[in-house]
Amino acid sequence: MRSSCRIETDSSCHLEVTGTNLSNMARSSSGDPLYLLESLVAQEIARLSTRREQLADAGDALMVLRARMHHVDFGDEDVGVEWLEADFAASMVSRLADMVDRVDQVTLTTEVGSATDEEVYRRNREKALAGQRQRTIYHEDLLATPEGRRAVDGMKGLGEHRMSSRIGTEFAVFGDDAVITLSRFGQAESRYLMIRNPALIACFAAWFEGVWEYSPVVYVDEDQREKTLIRLLALGHKDELIARHMGIALRTVRRRIAGLMSDYGVTTRFQLGVALAQDDRV
Repeated sequence: MRSSCRIETDSSCHLEVTGTNLSNMARSSSGDPLYLLESLVAQEIARLSTRREQLADAGDALMVLRARMHHVDFGDEDVGVEWLEADFAASMVSRLADMVDRVDQVTLTTEVGSATDEEVYRRNREKALAGQRQRTIYHEDLLATPEGRRAVDGMKGLGEHRMSSRIGTEFAVFGDDAVITLSRFGQAESRYLMIRNPALIACFAAWFEGVWEYSPVVYVDEDQREKTLIRLLALGHKDELIARHMGIALRTVRRRIAGLMSDYGVTTRFQLGVALAQDDRV
């Protein structure tokens, strides 16, 4: 049998079968034309399925090649991206921080990277005391362990701190001058990239601002506790994480939630969310 399939813009599939093959298939199926058509359709569906798998494999290969783009020779073109080895990254972070009036950074871990460098910490504190605006977003997994919480507590006083699960890699934006980020997304042990391309810097800055706006603060003043509690509830966090985040007991969290429910005369958290939204508190 010989058959061919042509895919057109209307997604219709045209089957072309020779008279010889048609008669052969008709004889093999006792001359049943319905059986013949079903066989042809089944064969073409199988062929299309195989082709889709091949295209998927090709797409995966393209993704691998994209990940290896750092091997590409850009010639004389300055793309504004260069490698930073780990032992040089800390000193570059300090140098860049000395040149700008604001630093925004995302931290996944405090076990490796420039966050572990004592000199970076000391100079960051000095810059913060001198008026430099410093903002840090910690991944919430970092705050879920006692060790991570202690490390974050050690950063208290260095600017503003918020937590989020919406960013899965580390980077720091040094004003409009530069970005330093991990060369491999989310892998804290990988090398660093320093970016000076203005368009890429603007992308990282916009990314940070978008997440910052919807992330709750880590250190909560007493007069801001209820507002923070409501925001964490609206984000769907569990009571245990809210307690760790706010630095209060789990019983206190539940008691304050119960108090809000009583104030609004509701019996479920869903009803509480609706009431808070209607009251413009969410």
